[in-house]
Amino acid sequence: MDRDTKKKMINEYKQTKHRAGVYRFVSRETGKYVLAASMDLRGIQNKYQFAIKMKSPGALPWIMADEASKYGLYTIELEELELVDIKDEMTNDDIKEELEVILELWQEKLAESEE
Repeated sequence: MDRDTKKKMINEYKQTKHRAGVYRFVSRETGKYVLAASMDLRGIQNKYQFAIKMKSPGALPWIMADEASKYGLYTIELEELELVDIKDEMTNDDIKEELEVILELWQEKLAESEE
């Protein structure tokens, strides 16, 4: 691959809209979960699919990997809870700020439902 083609591909990748949002891994067996936010939900989804395909919980967060080892990988679900509505004028810093706010809201929401 020549240099110009590589630069063009990198530039195109940077211009694509990413799916950013809050997600959680949940153990259907115990109800334990890991809540997190990501600028790249596709990457998280790919990591989850890879773990299932390879039958290896090592690609999951350690708490979920432990749950998967005890109860089976198929007891772990990935839930996308909320996506950031990314506007064209938003910078990565704007998206990260929005993610932090949404994550805090979900932490509060889930904490209330556990009480």
